[in-house]
Amino acid sequence: MSGLRVYSTSVTGSREIKSQQSEVTRILDGKRIQYQLVDISQDNALRDEMRALAGNPKATPPQIVNGDQYCGVTTSLIPPPGL
Repeated sequence: MSGLRVYSTSVTGSREIKSQQSEVTRILDGKRIQYQLVDISQDNALRDEMRALAGNPKATPPQIVNGDQYCGVTTSLIPPPGL
């Protein structure tokens, strides 16, 4: 696969995950960066793919990948509250 992909989920009970997903897409949209949103809740193979690319069997969304290169933990893009 090529291009920037954001692995996310449309099914979560976690407010933190929902908030992080919204923040990542807001930043990318604001900078007019094109990306593909990959909903891992639709297929377990997508979740496994995300975790393999992240190198972490317990990785949770959102995760960002450029091509087949993992771009790191998304929290590095999100400033702590109050900053």
